Amino acid sequence: MACALALLIAGCATTPVDELERPAFEMPERFARDGDIPMRADWWQTFDDPALDRLVDRALSNNFTLRSAYARVEQARATLAAEGAALFPSVDASAEQSATRRSSGDSVSTSVAGDDFDLDQDRSNWSDTRSLQFSASYELDLWGRLRNSREAAAFDTRAADAALQAVAISVAGDLASSWYQYQELRERIALLESQIETNQNVLDLTTFAFKQGQAEAADVLRQRQAVESVRGQLEQARASAKVVRHALAVLVGVAPGEFEPPDGRDLVELPALPDTGVPADLLMRRPDVREQFYTVAAADRRVAVAVAERYPQLSLSASLSTSTDGASLFSNWVTQLAASLTQPVFDGGALAAEVDRSEAVLEETLAGYQQSLLEALAEVEDALTNEYRQRRYIEHLDEQLRLSAETVDNLRLRYLRGAADYLDVLDALLTRQDLQVEYLSARRQLLDYRINLYRALAGGVGEASIAGRDTEPPAVPAADNEPQP
Repeated sequence: MACALALLIAGCATTPVDELERPAFEMPERFARDGDIPMRADWWQTFDDPALDRLVDRALSNNFTLRSAYARVEQARATLAAEGAALFPSVDASAEQSATRRSSGDSVSTSVAGDDFDLDQDRSNWSDTRSLQFSASYELDLWGRLRNSREAAAFDTRAADAALQAVAISVAGDLASSWYQYQELRERIALLESQIETNQNVLDLTTFAFKQGQAEAADVLRQRQAVESVRGQLEQARASAKVVRHALAVLVGVAPGEFEPPDGRDLVELPALPDTGVPADLLMRRPDVREQFYTVAAADRRVAVAVAERYPQLSLSASLSTSTDGASLFSNWVTQLAASLTQPVFDGGALAAEVDRSEAVLEETLAGYQQSLLEALAEVEDALTNEYRQRRYIEHLDEQLRLSAETVDNLRLRYLRGAADYLDVLDALLTRQDLQVEYLSARRQLLDYRINLYRALAGGVGEASIAGRDTEPPAVPAADNEPQP
């Protein structure tokens, strides 16, 4: 019997947390690149952009996607409370009073207005019965079914809170990216307006030269085409700025027509590279990875629950009751004690199938967790690589802009001396203007790569208010061997 009991308990055992947490691949010791600045929870403040800070705070308080995620956290907490209640006895109380009328004689008068109604006689035909009962029931958790159900709900709650943090990071990242895209478009609009003015001045000079017989009609037409081309780009930039402005409004929880973006300066300079840390430490700091791990741990507990469902369930019950038709209600008590043992005998294989299904769910979530580990590593490495190469690219653009400025000046002088064709001047001018727009986009893309790096390294949003929540959520009771990242 002792051996059988040990086998039953072993069948309900859960997998140790450290085994679930362990990566299925070799973890690198360091990332490709590293910085010296500590990684901050409120990483957007490293850009030293007050307008962005205000927008992020507003989004974390009002974004409806965050509110939806927070509601899912509240649902998980309620489920946890319900699962935890099953570990305690349930107690019920009931009270009842009834009146019974006894009939005597051949007929009963029902008239209340006639002379034959006798109030005293009518009262004597009625008897009152009062009863009071207390009952309690409790299931002995022999195989850990109730405890594992509660721990699964605890892991679900932690997974929901980690998902909330992941959504908060995503909202902050989307907003920062959209904000600097909006800033780039505003600078692009100013740049294109300046280019239109420059091209219009060149057109005026070319038209004057044509009238003096010093330029050809084709030169005037080409310059007019250049002016119209930049005007078309300006219209596209204004439309894009409007669309990005609408996206910012949605992120901060405001109707697009009611949103007024804050005044902001030009694109900020890139902050210093943060400390990327040790990959193994990073993984469990990321909320999306924590969410996946807690989902695995909850699935593992539910396998134990499915196994325990196949074993006997022992329940205890007790009741205390009294009833009387007189005045002494508490003088006659009846006590009942009972124990019931329930064992599934034949269910057509339903319980065994549920165990198989739960194990398959565990394998699925475990594979998803391992995939999230790999993707987390790749996101950091991708962001580091992209930022490094983008810096080199911008350096080349800087050199191209310098050379293009010298080329335009040189060709303009040669054209005025009659030593160069106007088409060469126009081509050099348009090339420089395209490089100016490309340089602006490259700077914004560099900020985007840094935002991606912050999102890949972030472990939460710190003390910021999330969807109206000004404090951290109440602590969830820890399950057995639960990691504390």
